[in-house]
Formats: sequence, C-alpha cells, structure tokens
Amino acid sequence: MSRRMLISALLLAAGMVQAAPEQVPLYREIKDWVIACDNLRACQALSATQGFDYTPLSLHLQRAAGAQAPLALSLHYAGRGGYAPLQLDGHALSSAGRLRLVDKDGETLLAAEGADAQVVLAELRNGAQLRMAGDGEHQAVVSLSGLSAALLLMDAVQGRKDTRTALYRSGTRPDSEVPAPPQAPRLRAYPGAAPLSEVEQRDIARHLMAATRNQWFEEGMTDEPEAEAFALNEREALVIIRTWCAAYNCDFAVYRVSRQSPYVEQDMQIDPLPLGHDGLSGWVSYQPQTGELAYLHKGRGIADCGESGSWRFDGERFQLASFSFLNRCAGRNPGEWPQLWRVIEP
Repeated sequence: MSRRMLISALLLAAGMVQAAPEQVPLYREIKDWVIACDNLRACQALSATQGFDYTPLSLHLQRAAGAQAPLALSLHYAGRGGYAPLQLDGHALSSAGRLRLVDKDGETLLAAEGADAQVVLAELRNGAQLRMAGDGEHQAVVSLSGLSAALLLMDAVQGRKDTRTALYRSGTRPDSEVPAPPQAPRLRAYPGAAPLSEVEQRDIARHLMAATRNQWFEEGMTDEPEAEAFALNEREALVIIRTWCAAYNCDFAVYRVSRQSPYVEQDMQIDPLPLGHDGLSGWVSYQPQTGELAYLHKGRGIADCGESGSWRFDGERFQLASFSFLNRCAGRNPGEWPQLWRVIEP
C-alpha cells in the first residue's frame, strides 16, 4: 500500500471512530449542566450548578430521537410570586416573547416548543448567565456554562450533527438522515403467583434472617432488622430484609430462595441496571399483585437528587422496567430525576 493510500485509510478510520454513536443510556455532567439520554435516545439537559449554591430558577431542554422530534424548552421557578422579566448577561432577553405560561402537574412554568424553542435557545447559547429580576432570598439565575457542549452531545447521541435542525452548529445535511429512534424493549407479562400462607411467610423470613445474618449484620446497628417473604412462583420465594436505616435511606438484603426447607438460596436472575449501578437500597419493595420489585434512593433528604429503578418478574426472571438517576442535587422537585430506561408494557 502506498503512503498516500495508507494516510487516506487512517483518516477514514478516524472519521468512522468519530462518527460512532454514543452508547445509551448516557448520563454526563458538563460544567453547570447535566445531560441524560435514555435507551431510546431521547435526551434532556438540565441546568445544575457544580456547587451547592441554590437557585430557584432552572432551565430544562428535552428532545426525543428521530427527524421529526421537536425541541421542548422550559423554565422552572420555585420562588415566591410569578415570573419576572428575564435578562441575558444584563440585557433583556429579546426572545422572551416566544415563551408562554403553562400549567403542568400543578406547576406553572415558562415553555416553548419547536421553532420557538429553537429561537430562544439560539440566543441563550451565546450567553453566560440567564437571570430573572426580583428581590427574593435567593438569586434566580441559570449558569449557561457548559450549555454548548451539552447541545453538541445531545446532537451526537441522536445523529443530528450538521443537520439543519441540530441544536448546535447546524449544517446542510438533510434531516432525513437523522436516525429513527430504536425500538423499546417489550416486557414479558407477569403470570402471577398464589400468595404464601402466614406460616410460610414466617418460617421463610425467620430462617433467612438467621442464615444470612453474617452477610449484613454490623456492630452498632441500632434498628431491629425486619424481613418480608413473598411467593415468586410455586417453587421459589423472595425475601426482603431491612437491616438498618439512616436519616432518609435504609439498607436492604434481598434473596431468592426455594420455598421448601432448608430454603436454599437461588440466583436472583435480575437484569443489571444501566451505568453500573447497584440499586436495591434506600427503600425496597415488592408488589405481589404486579410482580414489581422496586427501589428508591435519595441523594439527600429533600430528594432533589437520587435514583430509582424497578423490575417486572416474568415467572423466571426480573426484567428491568425503569431506571431514573440524577447525581447532582439541582434543587428541583422531589424525585424529578431523568428517566434513563423505558419499556413497552405487556
């Protein structure tokens, strides 16, 4: 191979590497922004400062995958009183007229969608700070540091780079080249199971607590451990042991065992969580009517950060049904964390 051909081949290979799609689910923090994309390549970007400084004003961008998906932009104000005039770097936000007041889930917010959202975003991405006038206890500001990189990442995940509707650095590529969203996983149905008798529940729970105590017991535990047992199928049971609790989270040990003495431990057969998370702590529950095993772990007491997930039992395996995560405590509503895993219900 000639030197020129070798260089061409290397450049082509480099281009192919750069064009490789980002793996999803994706969660990334860039300066004062959080970017989260689910398994269907639907993405959102949230303003969230790197420090713990609180601001009642936050900006949220959201867009599904696919060529026709519009951009949704919303401003959320958690302070007292209504929305006041917006300023970008000390000057009135000229695109503010594109925003409209919307009531959503009991919250009033300023929102724009599609072309209106694109106009507002085009102005914001060239600024450093968005501020809402007012004399509240906390300054109502949104740092725009990291916004451009967040937009580039969202475009890369969804294959929009250099298209006319890219969020950043639009180009001449036709929107028809934007990939369609992937198919959502379809859950297998929960077949149900006859409940354990009171005697079975008591015997299985007591045995597992005694047999596994050395796995979860720690010196200084002040809470009395508690265990619940549930039927999974005619052969097996699920045991959830709450071992101890701190201020707003608890530790749990979860086991799958045979229903017959000596209640031999079985493999959980549970789908892993995205991004290497462990789950099954904070608060863990099982709903025998629906076969849903779930957990919720607060990052701090007001629950403006944390994670949650759930699995659906299909008679043999726990299928991942949902996963939400927000590592940076952004002062948003409790439990309002980006959803990173979506499925189709049976």
